[in-house]
Amino acid sequence: MKKAKIKKQVEKENQQPEAIMSGKSAIVLLCSMVIVFVSFYFLTDFLVAGRREKATPVDTNTNTNTNTNDISFNQLLKQKEDSYYVFALIDDKIDLYEGYVSEIGETYYEIDMKNAFNKSYIGEETKVGTSTKDIRIADSTLFVIEKGKIKNHYTGKEAIVKYLQESLPDKSK
Repeated sequence: MKKAKIKKQVEKENQQPEAIMSGKSAIVLLCSMVIVFVSFYFLTDFLVAGRREKATPVDTNTNTNTNTNDISFNQLLKQKEDSYYVFALIDDKIDLYEGYVSEIGETYYEIDMKNAFNKSYIGEETKVGTSTKDIRIADSTLFVIEKGKIKNHYTGKEAIVKYLQESLPDKSK
């Protein structure tokens, strides 16, 4: 019986260190995995940072063709200048008219009529009222604004270009 007791006690002692070892093994394994992941993180960060430094610098002086004179249709009569032009463009591009306007020297704004906020001002025919709520345009239109009121308007590419050509300063003086 003593042999059986001793045998059981030896078996218990042998089992306990294995259980402790498996707990220690798990902790060592977990720490090793954390160290490996942290090492990969810093290695990747180091490599990417090196590539960022070698990358060519971005030229910030390029023209992005962003027109800072874009307004919505409800701002047609609400600009700070006493006199200015507003191009409400449906199918045209402002490039067609910018040369004329720069020679004339007048401030201008552009309304993109394809914008969802401006589509409600497109109509079957051009109608100009005293308020922006009363205005509907059927084709690209140039509004000549003075002191917050529409002085005149020109509808269609040909009429706009003709007006702008006539407004050019006389260079023969």
